Amino acid sequence: MFHSEKNLSNRKYNESTIRLIQQDIVKSDLHVKALVQDIRECLGPVEILNNLNMQVSENMKSMKQAIEELEILAREQDKESDKHDLLKNAEKYQKQYASNQFALRKANLATQALLDKQTKEELFERSTTAPRKRMRADKESLSKQSSAITDNLTVIKNMMVTQVKQSEESLQTLIGSSGVVTETREELKTMGSIIHQSKTLLQKYGRREVTDKVLIVLAALFFLACVFYIVQKRLF
Repeated sequence: MFHSEKNLSNRKYNESTIRLIQQDIVKSDLHVKALVQDIRECLGPVEILNNLNMQVSENMKSMKQAIEELEILAREQDKESDKHDLLKNAEKYQKQYASNQFALRKANLATQALLDKQTKEELFERSTTAPRKRMRADKESLSKQSSAITDNLTVIKNMMVTQVKQSEESLQTLIGSSGVVTETREELKTMGSIIHQSKTLLQKYGRREVTDKVLIVLAALFFLACVFYIVQKRLF
């Protein structure tokens, strides 16, 4: 009774934990989508764009960690159906994560191109009226913005590289699972062949046993016939 209550408690704990993890994933996903939209609509300056990207990075990290926790809990499930359902949900969340990365990269490229264009237009307008010192300062500002854009692109590139590595690891895991299934199928085929051969041998031994019994009976009858014949000759 105590063991049953403990299992029920563990099950409730797992279900509650899984529910909280899935809520965290959905919450992070919604935050990322909202921040990506803000990046698309960002008109500058670059500091605001950098701040938005930092927030996106934090939410993406939280989403990734939650997905990994869900995958761990999925593999710990006793029922294969529960494990399959949770892994399927984790795969769906992984696709959402990859989609968010793609949308983030696209939004950053578009916004940074717009800011770059605005900066160049401002520099061109100021160059016709502003003194050389101001134009030099604007060039320095443009250089800083270009450097910030390059840093953002580097961050996005690193995120994409991480996603590619995760995809490769998932592929290797699937390949390993496929190999195990193939080996198990071959073993079952071999066992089936052995069982079939054993059945054939047992049937053959059964027929031979019947034949032996018939021969023994015939031999006994023949022996009795001989004895009866000998006795009859001596008596009569």
